Amino acid sequence: PTRRSSDLRVRGVSRCTSSLAGHGEPVITALFSPNGRYLASGSGDKTVRFWDLTTETPHHTCKGHVSWVLAISWSPDGAVLASGDKSGHVMVWDPDTGKQRGKTLLGHKQWVTSLAWEPLHLGDGTSRRLASASKDGSVRIWDWVVGQCIRSLTSHTASVTCLRWGGGGLVYTASQDRTIKVWRAQDGVLCRTLQGH
Repeated sequence: PTRRSSDLRVRGVSRCTSSLAGHGEPVITALFSPNGRYLASGSGDKTVRFWDLTTETPHHTCKGHVSWVLAISWSPDGAVLASGDKSGHVMVWDPDTGKQRGKTLLGHKQWVTSLAWEPLHLGDGTSRRLASASKDGSVRIWDWVVGQCIRSLTSHTASVTCLRWGGGGLVYTASQDRTIKVWRAQDGVLCRTLQGH
């Protein structure tokens, strides 16, 4: 007998291939490393975890945050991971040891919403500069190696929700004030404000 097209059924993929259990509170953010070897996760249990994807096992549990970990970002070279929490603290971690690198970066008055690294070709070939955005309406650019805020970008009038560091040396920030602002990373000059939302 011939089969009619209405007899064919396609089932969606619904099987979970594996589960990585271990966090004690909700997982808020997760991100693969640039080389695909690790998965990093941030949680309401105040920890950052590194997972080995080859063995699907926990690699390191990083403790030090005082509140929920809301944002994470791998450096472009994959050497370190930055994380930001609900108290406004930013920390940098070594995925191979699970230890904190440098000092905790302090300055935001409310929680960290987004993190972005300077592209490798703009720096000295290492991941040294990092930008963080916050609900306090500011964006901070850090030299995490020395633990200092290089500059603070403060033209938004509401929470900065999204942050990107472009390859041309411009930092793009989006805010609940319904604008996107474009900044020159080199000196923090506001280049333009995009309105319309």
